[in-house]
Amino acid sequence: MRWAHLLLRLGLVAGTLAAGLISVPGASRAAPVVTATIEDTSIGTGPNQVSYAGTWIQCGGCSPATPNNSYRYSVTVGSTATIRFTGTQIRIHGIKEPQGGQARVSIDGAPSTPIDTYASTASAALVYTSQVLVNGVHTATLTVNGERNPSATSDAVSFDRAEALTDSTPVSPARTIEDTDNGTGLNQVSFTGAWLACGGCVPPTPNNSFRYSLATGASATIRFTGTAIDVYGIMERSGGIAQVAIDFGIATEVDTYAPSSSVGLLFRSHQLINGDHIVQILNTGRRNPAATGTAIGFDRGVVSATTPPVDPLEPPPGGNRSGQPWLSGVNGDPLINPASVDAFCAYRGSLCDLAHVYTARDSWAAIVQPSFAFTNFAGWPGRLVVSVPPYPENTGSSLATCATGAYDANWRTFGTTLNSTGRQNSIIRIAWQANGNWFQWSAVNANDYVNCWRHIATAIRATANPDPILDWSINAHYSQLPPSHNPLDIYPGDAYVDNIGIDSYDQFPASPTLAAFNTQANATGGITWLYNFARAHGKTFGIGEWGVASGSGNNGGFDNTNYIQFMRDWMVARRGPGFLYEAYFNNCDAGNLGSNLNRPFSTGCIYRNPNSAARYTDLWRNPNTLRPLVQG
Repeated sequence: MRWAHLLLRLGLVAGTLAAGLISVPGASRAAPVVTATIEDTSIGTGPNQVSYAGTWIQCGGCSPATPNNSYRYSVTVGSTATIRFTGTQIRIHGIKEPQGGQARVSIDGAPSTPIDTYASTASAALVYTSQVLVNGVHTATLTVNGERNPSATSDAVSFDRAEALTDSTPVSPARTIEDTDNGTGLNQVSFTGAWLACGGCVPPTPNNSFRYSLATGASATIRFTGTAIDVYGIMERSGGIAQVAIDFGIATEVDTYAPSSSVGLLFRSHQLINGDHIVQILNTGRRNPAATGTAIGFDRGVVSATTPPVDPLEPPPGGNRSGQPWLSGVNGDPLINPASVDAFCAYRGSLCDLAHVYTARDSWAAIVQPSFAFTNFAGWPGRLVVSVPPYPENTGSSLATCATGAYDANWRTFGTTLNSTGRQNSIIRIAWQANGNWFQWSAVNANDYVNCWRHIATAIRATANPDPILDWSINAHYSQLPPSHNPLDIYPGDAYVDNIGIDSYDQFPASPTLAAFNTQANATGGITWLYNFARAHGKTFGIGEWGVASGSGNNGGFDNTNYIQFMRDWMVARRGPGFLYEAYFNNCDAGNLGSNLNRPFSTGCIYRNPNSAARYTDLWRNPNTLRPLVQG
């Protein structure tokens, strides 16, 4: 089930939110031009006008200044500003301020994209940009959530003006992937779980066929080349609730109930960069109270083939829960559960895309079957980074035995577990930090480690569908092992690895200055050195663990705000296709790293880093404010 082109493509789009933005691409596009400006005072229900529902207050002559010296604001949950416009794209301007709350924007009734209007200082600002649409009349609806991030002092959402843009480039041809185009290649669909073919059934479909499933966990996986996809399925009285995700992004829930049967549009992707992509449809086994069943039907996917220019350095609008240009998360100290992850994310002021979990190491069942790493996070909307040992500790298992393929059956079970728990989109860190000498899988013998890793990767791919992202991660700086002290001697090879990662802390050596940071980052085993290796080999890059290191004494930088800033600047400098994810490692136990940012002192928590915490929360709660690039 290996699909190399897809996994290379994931570096460009992994983690994007499956928000239902309408997008029909065209060939050789020029930049769209602004064809209408819709001010907050352009009130009406006609084209290029805005209508308000709920409570909105006009602020004339207020600060900050706006082009027409006026804007509207609301703090009432459910209040809407509906903008009708003609064109192929819309930009919405509002006010970002300390009182700014959260809202959402929906185009033509599609699933909405979240926006956050908080900022530490008030300014008139662009708050939303749609993707490319069919050239014509559209409706954008701005809705007040009545919510705020922890830094905001109010729930206020403001509307200043909207700009309608038009690109008249002709629409390109489309490709249709029917339910009968079965396979795991490009422009095909594969089914896992129980699906039934329905030929000549009601409602009729273009090819007189569709597939449906009543089984919880059953999935349909569509692989395609293009820039957008519409997924069509069956709307009916027995229709259940599906989840649809694109390129392993956060899933959108789709309710397929309808009082009468019809073929309907279930999902419409946002604009993608032209390349290989994947869509997965999952039967959740749930339904709304009006439905009589949990059936999910798939009819076809309609793919568009060309794309407008996209800035590869900027994230797609609403792409990640965190708002960062990369996937961002934490390890969930102290309990590695959703509550601990969410508590850290609430503290920092932005949601987490990732939870970094570690399987237990004492038995095969704990490693490869649905253990706490999966069952604890059932229903959690983000993705998992799962660190797994190559075999159970203290059981007589070894890298040498693993290298013979003796454990392959266990790892095929692990792939099946990813399917059954719906976590195929996870990032799997196999036998991490093997260049150190503290784990039982440390690479004393480089050949045994490499061959073991390859067997594990092949076995997981044999059963997981779609394949997860397989991550090879080392510990930063000096490598105790392999005997050559060169970590690249234990690289499993491009055919087996999808993402290359590092665990990088402010220790051995610490980085009190930017010069010191750049020196260690560029040295063998440093973060920049390994990132450059990953990009040269066509792999994405991740930082599975990072943080300050007050627990390392004089070998660490203590409560070093500079390290937080240097790491942030490093990430910003490499935002885009090559940098996939980072997860802060938060810990305050005695004898550990002492990287804690948010937990209070207690018997079991002896390290606090208040200065680093303040810098981290300031940088991560304002994801749309990217600092100047100062890294070497």
